[in-house]
Amino acid sequence: MLFTYWTHPEEKTPPSWDEWKDAYPYYKIFGDDEVLEIMNDEELKFYYTRITLPAAKSDIARLVLLREFGGLYMDAHTCPARMVDLVHTLDYSNSYEMTLFGKKWEFKYPNDFNLMNTVILCRKNSNLLDLLLGLIRENLKKQYEKEKAIGGYADYDIHFVTGTYCFVSIFFDESPYPPRLKEKFIGKINVDMLERADSAGFHIYKNYTYRKEKSHWSERQKVETLFNHA
Repeated sequence: MLFTYWTHPEEKTPPSWDEWKDAYPYYKIFGDDEVLEIMNDEELKFYYTRITLPAAKSDIARLVLLREFGGLYMDAHTCPARMVDLVHTLDYSNSYEMTLFGKKWEFKYPNDFNLMNTVILCRKNSNLLDLLLGLIRENLKKQYEKEKAIGGYADYDIHFVTGTYCFVSIFFDESPYPPRLKEKFIGKINVDMLERADSAGFHIYKNYTYRKEKSHWSERQKVETLFNHA
């Protein structure tokens, strides 16, 4: 399955919808209702329904959906590229439980490291997803309690609470640089550092028309609480 998570107050489908439906008619979109229906962790659901930043909810939703259905998750700004490259990506990833992607084209030097959670390929019911969701639940709990104790804003960074660093902290040994997969995950996880934004059959960051000025999570998290405590 190829899919994305999408919630928008004005647009029912993401800008990439038409391109994906032309290239792959079975492409699917999931929203909050579908995510909550399959989210069995009640504590995680408690925090999820109170999150104010869509990016943080999306970080969680993609993992819940992958656990239920498996397949290739892609952020809504990701559009199809050459389908022959996508078939190749799916084929070589088939022997792994999870494939993660990185942005080699943004490396500052040859031995750099730049992982992303923008696109994730994973088998359904993978315990790798359970590890991620468990860590994220604990991170959310700590942030929720901090905000509740203060009665307002408490500093946080989505990258560490729900985002890509959760993958790094669980799956990678950070003592060397660049980080490398921990031995117990070798053979289970494939890491593909992409030469270009469109080199694996999908084109990330191609269509960002839905993004409004000063609406990115990196800007909003500086002034907004992560949770609605009302």
